Amino acid sequence: MGAPIPIKGYTSDLSARKHKLVLQRHRPGARNWSTRAVQYVREGGYRFSPQYWNRSGSVKYRTVLYSRGRVIDVSNVIKVRVVAKPPATCGSAPSPSTCPKPASIVEQRVVEVPNCPQLTVARRDETRVVSWIWDAGRRAWAQSPQTWVQVGSEMTRAAGAADCIKVVDQTPAGAALPDLRIKDLTKCGQGDAAATGGTCFMIVPEAPFDEDFPALAGKKLLKFGVITMNVGDGPGEIVADRSGPDAASWQAYQSFYDPSGTLLGSVAEPEVKFYFAGDGHNHWHVRDFDTYELLDSTGTVAARAEKHGYCMQDNTTYGPLASQPGVPALPVYAEASSCGKGLPDALTIIHGLSRGWGDTYPTTLPDQAIDVTGLADGEYTVRVHADAVGAVTEADESNNTSEVRISIAGSVVTVVPGTASGGLP
Repeated sequence: MGAPIPIKGYTSDLSARKHKLVLQRHRPGARNWSTRAVQYVREGGYRFSPQYWNRSGSVKYRTVLYSRGRVIDVSNVIKVRVVAKPPATCGSAPSPSTCPKPASIVEQRVVEVPNCPQLTVARRDETRVVSWIWDAGRRAWAQSPQTWVQVGSEMTRAAGAADCIKVVDQTPAGAALPDLRIKDLTKCGQGDAAATGGTCFMIVPEAPFDEDFPALAGKKLLKFGVITMNVGDGPGEIVADRSGPDAASWQAYQSFYDPSGTLLGSVAEPEVKFYFAGDGHNHWHVRDFDTYELLDSTGTVAARAEKHGYCMQDNTTYGPLASQPGVPALPVYAEASSCGKGLPDALTIIHGLSRGWGDTYPTTLPDQAIDVTGLADGEYTVRVHADAVGAVTEADESNNTSEVRISIAGSVVTVVPGTASGGLP
């Protein structure tokens, strides 16, 4: 008799500070509700420890949300009816012939399996019959559950942050951490190598008009591709949600997994900002995730990149880690589902780089450039730094920078041989 009663839910439209959430119980015959547990929550999912009621009859539960000592919301009431199980023994000489066989029990359950990189949850209804067999050793009827059987068709719903995060205060012990690196800037992809004559850098004397970046039209641009790689032991994953399609503020979390892929916990990242833009991708960007700088001979920053938004997704493999443990053969954080592609009203988004995978930003993107209009000819250092906003906790935070010296002469740019440093081979 009795079973654990799960209590969980989701709060929304709250201010940034914590609110008091009280779990209350109303037992049969009682005049008032009694407090069972208290949490202090922010906007998002919450979960109380399972509740138990081991008496026959009905019991009710509800949650009450307070702000500065004032009740601001009361949840729907959960009513649970507890019934006693039929006894499994009988009489002074129990036997199959003297003890009536208990009636079979039909059990039902709902099974939900989140696929967080695809932001979906598969849901199916299942049922099974629990019959009884005679246990000669105990001289009693014992339950004999049959296999769970799916009822109807499997359904899919959109996943929310509550399905895909497990909030903790700090990086969990045993987490397989990512390690983000910028690939050597002189080792670009095949498309960029072909477009730049193998140097990975080019000058566009007068940039054409682009409706998403009209301010770049006619500017002299230094163009080059950038590949951000994850060579750590685990994925770099950011999940974020917001209260509604018009809400400007997102709450981001970095999720941590053990080497087997089990979610250990998710740490809030309040400094991570997002925006939706039509840069040819039409998805949600992390603001200033990578930074591009052009330094003069004195080390002074002469110019910065026009690009300010980044979406982490698996689109480039890293050969040295191919087929290694924990390296997926196919993209996990795919373009179609990552970063809320084509979904300006999205309530939940996910950015990620799997172990052994990278994200290439090619020269063909209109804002993949540094504006060098008016800069004098000469030698400069191109510096690219991964995860400049510190959105991702990594195994090594000191190896995120790649540099190379270049020479600009009018509309010609050349790489100074032997000057590339810091980049991933």
